[in-house]
Amino acid sequence: MIDVSSLTEDQKIKIVKAVLEKGISYEELGIDRVTWWRYKNKNRKIPDYVAQRAAEYLTPDELLQLTAGVDTSKIGINEAIGVIVKATKDPEFRELFLSLLQRSLGEFIKAASYSYPVTSEDLQTFKKLLEKNKAKHTFDDHWRYLNRVLKDNNYVISLEKIKDYLLEQEEESMHRARKMAIVLKLFIKEIVRSKDPILAQILYYSFSIPQPKTKYKPSILSLDVLKSIFNNIQGLGAKTYFLLATETGLRTGELFRLTVDQVDLKHRVIKLMKTNETKRAYITFLHKETAEWIEKNYLQYRESYIRRFWGGVRTIGQDVEKWKMKFFPMNEDKIRAEIKTTMQKAGKVFRIYDLRAFWASYMIKQGVSPMIVNILQGRTSPGQFQILQEHYLPFSEEELREIYEKYAPKLLT
Repeated sequence: MIDVSSLTEDQKIKIVKAVLEKGISYEELGIDRVTWWRYKNKNRKIPDYVAQRAAEYLTPDELLQLTAGVDTSKIGINEAIGVIVKATKDPEFRELFLSLLQRSLGEFIKAASYSYPVTSEDLQTFKKLLEKNKAKHTFDDHWRYLNRVLKDNNYVISLEKIKDYLLEQEEESMHRARKMAIVLKLFIKEIVRSKDPILAQILYYSFSIPQPKTKYKPSILSLDVLKSIFNNIQGLGAKTYFLLATETGLRTGELFRLTVDQVDLKHRVIKLMKTNETKRAYITFLHKETAEWIEKNYLQYRESYIRRFWGGVRTIGQDVEKWKMKFFPMNEDKIRAEIKTTMQKAGKVFRIYDLRAFWASYMIKQGVSPMIVNILQGRTSPGQFQILQEHYLPFSEEELREIYEKYAPKLLT
């Protein structure tokens, strides 16, 4: 994010001081109180590795203000346009500018390149087109299904995410998946194409309308291949996501929507409950090794990530408190891209959605009842599960856990 070796001693002191004032402990920076006293009184120079570690707890705009004395709250659209104009005319400045953009905002640029954020203006324009050109029944159908798709996808049409989303819908209802795909293609054709023709073409042809006779066939996967991919994923966010997707078989969207209060590492339980009118898993479990691994490796990384990026989330107008509650606050497209890159290196590329099918087939091959597989993967609603548990099933929640722990796939062995 920043080359600390080029900073002055005063700039390094400002960075460390700002981080300590945020509540980061001396231990997290690898120093103690006496050492910091020596640094700020210039009795000893701050090593680059200490400054670099401190810089990781600051957002790009905080770093800019501390190192360049720039108050970003006073920077408006005119200044931004001025920078862009200068970059188009000055090759040396352009090279530096693009380098800084890639280093500071690369994650967001990459994620945005194949995504279209839907605005309220887009929705109103599309609504008027539907009202003008469609019969009332068709209008009601299209409008209802489009709003459902957009709500479930946070009003962003993303290249990889939308394909998995439609597959999940197809699993529950072919009719609903078809309706959603039809209206989504129409929206891309009528609205997105006028704003970004190239992106519209990519999105339009990235998915097909589900057909009853051409149901998607997931890739055939082995546990050894999945272990290899897991071991080679570098980012802890993507690594943890892949771990849970493989060992629980939950829907991709369900995992990205997880909140911290739904994941109970102490009792090794994930409680999704019912989030909307579609079927959602009632309960699933975690292996002991998995819960311990997450607690040891992921939670600290997640907290560090939140400390580093909450300022940026606030700047773009998102609900910071809601974002902080997400079990995976990282950029979803970046997680998907990192997993896909690792798949390519391993020579086995498949959709993340295929992990759900792998989990089900793995469990059934171990002799687990399809009824239990359906319960753990959310093919029964919470109400149905309670009725089954009270009247028909000869096992308790604890017995469900025992079945899971005995037969569910493990990546950490």
